[in-house]
Amino acid sequence: MIYLDHAATAPPDPRVADAMLPHLTGRVGNPSEPHAAGRRARADLEAARAGIGALLGHERVVLTSGGTEADNLAVLGRAAGAPGRMVISALEHPAVLRPAEALAARGWELAVAPVLADGRIDVAALAELVRSGDALCCAMGASNITGVVQPIAAIAELCAERGVPLHVDHVQTAAGADASIAGLPGCVTIAVAAHKLGGPRGVGALVGAVDGLAPLAYGGGQEAGLRPGTEDVVGAVGLAAALALRQGPAAGDERARRAALRDALEARLGLPVAGGSAPRLPGHLLLLTGFRGDTAVRLLDDRGVCVAAGSACASGEPAPEPALLAMGLDAAAARGAVRVTLGPETTQADIDGFADAWAAVAADLARAREALA
Repeated sequence: MIYLDHAATAPPDPRVADAMLPHLTGRVGNPSEPHAAGRRARADLEAARAGIGALLGHERVVLTSGGTEADNLAVLGRAAGAPGRMVISALEHPAVLRPAEALAARGWELAVAPVLADGRIDVAALAELVRSGDALCCAMGASNITGVVQPIAAIAELCAERGVPLHVDHVQTAAGADASIAGLPGCVTIAVAAHKLGGPRGVGALVGAVDGLAPLAYGGGQEAGLRPGTEDVVGAVGLAAALALRQGPAAGDERARRAALRDALEARLGLPVAGGSAPRLPGHLLLLTGFRGDTAVRLLDDRGVCVAAGSACASGEPAPEPALLAMGLDAAAARGAVRVTLGPETTQADIDGFADAWAAVAADLARAREALA
């Protein structure tokens, strides 16, 4: 099998599994208990938290069940009290978009910033929308669809000037670009998820200026009262280990290797690429195939290749991805998108295998089209 769907989830990294193993076997204990096992669990938990904070540039780390919970906490946690106003970009993941829409249904004003044709948030338009007194601005760090890296530094400066908190969904970013918020001005939070990094599923974090957030659930008061429930020590250890691999000092060489493989594949295929003219994460390649993307994905799967369609499926009919429509693509082009995403373990043989499989699939689809014409 050739696995080229790392943007959906990354295969477990053996080094992360090794770091987690002692906590899955002999190191037991509830971090809230005062006995020896509890104290050791607490020490392990706080060491992992400190490691996460150091890599992401802020000491405040709220551990969550994943990126979706972290995004929801960032958005809904700013919504205590009377309805107000929020600004989000047209690129946002449903983990940000849906809670924002839920607030809009409750009387909040929701402004949506447009996207440029190359897939980047239109900062000039965003500047017209963000107002002093807004409860929050949300800007995805890098698109999970195209991989286009967003101008977060400029957006943070804009929000800081107007005293508006900024939340950045860095779930995709952290796998292939710097996700640290150290040096960003103002009130900033970010969301990350371990399973995008070669870590365990069901673990994430909200990092940054979490003071003032309202909790989404109530219980024993863990995570400074923002996320009650017995802490997942082994998950925290896994997230810290995965972040160390993807955000640590050795990450740059691996990203460069991945980008070189991606660029060579892009040139070899010769297909249009959404966001191809903008800075992208090193493993992302969103191909505009001219065929039905969901059909192409199924045919590639039959040949042992795992990739993703760049459109959402509803009731069996692929719906154009809103982020692609926001970039100005028409519905037909958006439905033909196929997302190929490389990971740290992707090899030249994987790239060659995909290219060969795609040539065969494209020929089959072209013949079928001609037969129906």
